[in-house]
Amino acid sequence: MPALPELLARRAGIALEFVHDAASLLERGVLASAPSLNKRILIPCCNSSSPPGLVEAATRDPWQKSGKYALGWVYFSIILLVLTSILRWYNYWNDKIRVAVHKDSVEQAMKTASPDTDYELSALETDKSTKMFFPREGPLPSSAEPVKEEASFANSRILNSVVAISRRIFYYPIPAVKVRNGWQPVVFPSIGTITIVTAALAFVILYSFVPQPLFYQGIEFGSPPLAIRAGMLAVAMIPWIVGLSMKANFISMMTGIGHERLSVLHRWLAYMCLLLSLIHTVPFYVTPIWDQGGLTVFKAYFQNQNFYIYGTGLAALVPLIVLCLHSLPPLRNKFHELFVTVHVPISIVLLGMLFWHCHNYLTSWSYLWATVAIWLVSYIIRVFYLNWTNPFRMSFLIGEEAAVTLLPENALKITVPTQMKWKPGQYVYLRMPGISMFENHPFTIASLCSEDFPSAYGENYRDMVLVFRPFGGFTKRVLESALDHGPWHTYRAFLDGPYGGMRRSMESFDHVVMIAGGSGVTALVSQLLDLIKRMRDGKAVTKTVHVVWALKRPETMEWFKEELRICREFAPPDTVTCHFYITAAKRLTRGGTVVSAQTPTRPVSMVFHDKVNNVFQNIASNRYSTSSAQRNSLLIRTEANGDPEREKELRQENEDRIQPLPEAHMKPVRSTSRGHLSPSPDRRGSDHTPSRSRSPDNRVSQETPHLPPHPTLHEKRRSRTLSLDITSAHEVRSTQMQQAATDQQAYDFGFPSTPTEFQKNLMRFAFMPAAATKAHKTGWTTEWGRPDIAYMLKQMSEEWTGKRTCVFVCGPPGMRVDVSRTVAGLQGKVWTEKGREEIFLHAENYAL
Repeated sequence: MPALPELLARRAGIALEFVHDAASLLERGVLASAPSLNKRILIPCCNSSSPPGLVEAATRDPWQKSGKYALGWVYFSIILLVLTSILRWYNYWNDKIRVAVHKDSVEQAMKTASPDTDYELSALETDKSTKMFFPREGPLPSSAEPVKEEASFANSRILNSVVAISRRIFYYPIPAVKVRNGWQPVVFPSIGTITIVTAALAFVILYSFVPQPLFYQGIEFGSPPLAIRAGMLAVAMIPWIVGLSMKANFISMMTGIGHERLSVLHRWLAYMCLLLSLIHTVPFYVTPIWDQGGLTVFKAYFQNQNFYIYGTGLAALVPLIVLCLHSLPPLRNKFHELFVTVHVPISIVLLGMLFWHCHNYLTSWSYLWATVAIWLVSYIIRVFYLNWTNPFRMSFLIGEEAAVTLLPENALKITVPTQMKWKPGQYVYLRMPGISMFENHPFTIASLCSEDFPSAYGENYRDMVLVFRPFGGFTKRVLESALDHGPWHTYRAFLDGPYGGMRRSMESFDHVVMIAGGSGVTALVSQLLDLIKRMRDGKAVTKTVHVVWALKRPETMEWFKEELRICREFAPPDTVTCHFYITAAKRLTRGGTVVSAQTPTRPVSMVFHDKVNNVFQNIASNRYSTSSAQRNSLLIRTEANGDPEREKELRQENEDRIQPLPEAHMKPVRSTSRGHLSPSPDRRGSDHTPSRSRSPDNRVSQETPHLPPHPTLHEKRRSRTLSLDITSAHEVRSTQMQQAATDQQAYDFGFPSTPTEFQKNLMRFAFMPAAATKAHKTGWTTEWGRPDIAYMLKQMSEEWTGKRTCVFVCGPPGMRVDVSRTVAGLQGKVWTEKGREEIFLHAENYAL
C-alpha cells in the first residue's frame, strides 16, 4: 500500500499547480481591466467553484446596471416638469383666447350696435311692418349680435370642479408655530411644496431600500448595493439642484415659475441629496473595506493606482454639509451677506470634489458634465438680462444714472431711466457701486413700462421706479448716502433682470381683487395701472377691480399719489374701488428736539464708494458729451449759418446741456415761508455767484452734464452743521400741504378731514362717518384699523357675477395666510354655483 500515499501526493500537486495557473490567469485578466473598475470591484464570475457571495453579487443587482437608478430620478423629474409646463401653457393660451374673443366682440359691437340713447320714434311705414325699427313701447332692438361665449375646454364643469378641489387643498396655508416669545416663528412651506418634496423623498427612499439585496455576504464581493443606489441618485440630483438655483434657467422658461419660487425646491432637493449622500456613506462603515479581506482584494486590483480609502468621499461630503447647514433659515437670515458671498464658491468646490470622487464610473460624469453645461448656459443667458452688457446703449459697462428721492415715512424711491423693458409685477436686482461694490439686491418695479408713461431722460427711455423702506444693510446705506449727499447727487445703477411676474394674465379675469400691506403695494401699483389701461382700451375682460391697502400712517399714501390719481380719474366708471386702512397713528414728540444733519466722520468705505461712483459718472459724462456733440454737430452748423462765433457759442451750450432726471430734484420751498430744508441766508449766496459748484474745500469744480447748475450744490452738503427742529419741520410741512390743497383743490383720498388724536383712538376700529358716506358715491374709503380680510372677501364674492376671479396679495406673512385661507374656502363656489369657472390666487413674496 505504499503506492497509495504517493499517488495522492502526486494528484494533490497536480491540483495545486492547476489552481496556481488559474489564479495567475485570473489575476492577469483582472489587472488588464483595472482602469474600468471602482470601489465596488467587478470580479469576473462565474464557474462551478465560485463562492456563493460572488455569484449573488454578479446575478442580483449587478454593479454594471446600477446606472438605472440615476435614470429613475431623471424620469421622475421630467414627468413632473412636463405636467407643470402643460398646465402653464394651457392657462396661457386659454387666457389669450378669452381676451381675444372679448376684444373681437367689443370691436364688433362698436361697429354694429345702435346707441341705447336714441329717441324712440314711430313711423307709419315701419310701424305696420313685422320688424319695428322704432317701436312705440319696449326697448330698442339692436342690430349687434349677442356676445358669444368662448368655446374652450375650460368651460367643462367637471374639470373646473377638479381644479377647485385641488386649489382648496393646496391654497390652504399651514399656520406658523411660535415656539417661544422673542423667537422667530416656525414658518412651514406651502402644501404644494410639501406634496412635491414628500413625493420625491418617498421615491428616492423606496428606490434605494426596496430593491434587494442591501448588503452582500462580505465586502470582498463588492460595495454594498444600497450605497451604490443612493450614490447614483444623489449624483443625478446635482443638475436639477443647480438648475433650480439659477436666475435664468430652463425650468422657469418652461413652467413660467420665477426662480425666487423655485428656490424652495432648490433647498429641499439639496437636503435630500445630503440624505442620500449619508445613506451612501454609512454602509461603507457598517462593512468597512479592511474587514473580511476586502482591503487585500482592493489593493490587488488597483496596484498601479493611487487611491485614498474613503478620502474622496469625505472631500465631497464636507462641502455639501456646509452648504446645507448655512442655508437653514435662521443662519441664512442672520448671516445673509456671508451666505450670498460664499454659497457659489463652495458649490464650485463641491462640484470639483464630485468629479474626483466619482472617477467617471458608470454614468456619474455624464450628470456632472450636464451640471457644468447648465451652469454655463444659465450665466450666458443671464448676460442678456443685464443693462450694462449691450454695446449699442449708453449704459454699456457703466450702468444707468439713478436718482434717490426721500419719501414720507422714511421711504426711498430710486428712479432709473433705462432702455430695459419689463412687465407689470416683475423685479430687478440692483447694484450701486456708489453704495456697495458687490451687493446685489432684489426690488419690485413700481412703475409701468409703456408709451403712455414716457421718460424725460430720452426718447427710448422709461423710468424704472423702485420704492422701498430701509431696514438695514444695503437699504440703510442708501438712506445714509442720500442724506449725506443731498437731493442733487446721482448714482450709477447696474440692473439685472427683470425676473418673476405673474404667470396668468390679469386682464382675462372678470373680477380682480388686489390686497397689499405696507410697502407690498409696490408689487400692486404696476399691475393696477396696466389693468386700467387695458380696460380703457377694451383689451381686458375685467369688470370690477377692488384694491385694499393696509398701511400704518396716512403719509404713506404720498408714495403713489400720482398713480392713485390716475386710477381714480382714468378708470372706467364704477369699475375701481379702493379701501385704505390706517393701522397706526403717528405721535410726534413735543419739545423741539434738534437733530444735526452733519456727520462727524465719514467712513472710509463711503469715501471709496464715492470715488468709484465718480469714476463711472465721469465716463458717462464724457460718453454723453461725445455722443451729444456728434448728434448735434449738423444742427449746430445749420443754426450758425457760417458764423464762427455763433457756432462756438452753440457748441459750448451743447457741451453744458443737462440731461434731466425725473423726480431727481426736490421742489423748491416758497420764499415766503422757509422750509425745514431751506438753506440759511448766509449760505444762499449772492446774485453774482458764478454758476459753478464748489467742493467742500471751496475749490471750483468743472461742470459735468450729469449735475444740475445749482450754485450751492456742494456748499450745502457738509460745509456747516445744518440743525433741524423736527417739530417746526412738521408744522411747516403741514402748512404747505394745507396751502397746496386750498390753492389747487388737491386730489382727495377719501379723508373727510385731518382727525385729531382723540378721533384716531376713538374710531380706530370703526368707519369715519364722512368717509363712509362718501364711499357710496365714489367707492373710495379710508378707515382706521386693520382690515378683516376674510369678511371683505366673502362680501365681495357675493357681488361677483363673472366666471373668473383673481385675488392678488402682497404683504406680510399674516396677511398672506388670511387671504390664502379665505380663497381656499371660496373654492366651493366653483362647484356649487353655475357659471363660475375659477377663483385664482397669486401671492407675492413681501420681501421682493
